[in-house]
Amino acid sequence: MRFFQVNVTLSKEETQVLNTGPAAAFRLIDSRMQNAYASIGAHMEIGMFLNGINANYTANFNGLPEALNNNVTASWDGNTYPTYGTITRGGAVGTVLNSAPNDVNGTIEYNTLEEEFGNATFGNLEPNLGVTTVICRSFIKEKFQPQQRFVDTVDPKIGFRGFLFNGATVIASRYCPGTHLFQSNGTNDPVAVTFMREMSLGALTAYPAPVGGYPAGTTPSETFFWINARKPFMNFYMSTDPDFGLGFTGWKPSQGNTKVAGQVLAAVQVTFAPRYHRQMYRITG
Repeated sequence: MRFFQVNVTLSKEETQVLNTGPAAAFRLIDSRMQNAYASIGAHMEIGMFLNGINANYTANFNGLPEALNNNVTASWDGNTYPTYGTITRGGAVGTVLNSAPNDVNGTIEYNTLEEEFGNATFGNLEPNLGVTTVICRSFIKEKFQPQQRFVDTVDPKIGFRGFLFNGATVIASRYCPGTHLFQSNGTNDPVAVTFMREMSLGALTAYPAPVGGYPAGTTPSETFFWINARKPFMNFYMSTDPDFGLGFTGWKPSQGNTKVAGQVLAAVQVTFAPRYHRQMYRITG
């Protein structure tokens, strides 16, 4: 299991003097709690796109670049991964843990999306989710929507707006690896930087650069993931403990001051069956 926590801090001056009255106090507390849950959700999403075995990453998920690899072609982060789930790729397990990354290194084309969708398809077991960056979603819609290849939809389970491709819902996230996070090594996104610093206990202070690097002034570099977000091809585990199942520890006073603090906690892990998913990266237009 991997452990996430977000601290929520208030002062008695805020809740008992400056925000007098139940309505004012509750609005302040609600706002801080909403921010905490939004932050812990963002941290888990950021961690999903990173590995959990390299130096300074061992507190993180064994995420998508580690899972969707074949120990031959580098993932978007420039690494190859000879093992997944402590099992060595190749050998006795053959190719069952392999998912070959696609270094597009150019514009995204319809045949690339179609072929990689097919590479993650086995019989009627098809990806049901495409996750990409806001910029890459725009690339795709600008190229193909005039041809009416896609239909806008709202996923009924997660409530995100996207468009359909072979029945899979394609959605965009600012925490999917891409230009938004790579610029200035990610220092322009404070949520991502906070996660990197806290996950690595201060050893990392910026989001990692992609294959090919991302110096200032270069062309965009986006990623796209076909995901079969169904059991047993993707499993998301969460503790049933009241605190570590996205619970709140309650307010605790600090020594020597009027601060009170509590933590939102999560003990979670995610696993993938690699060959039922695909990653594409270095998409430039």
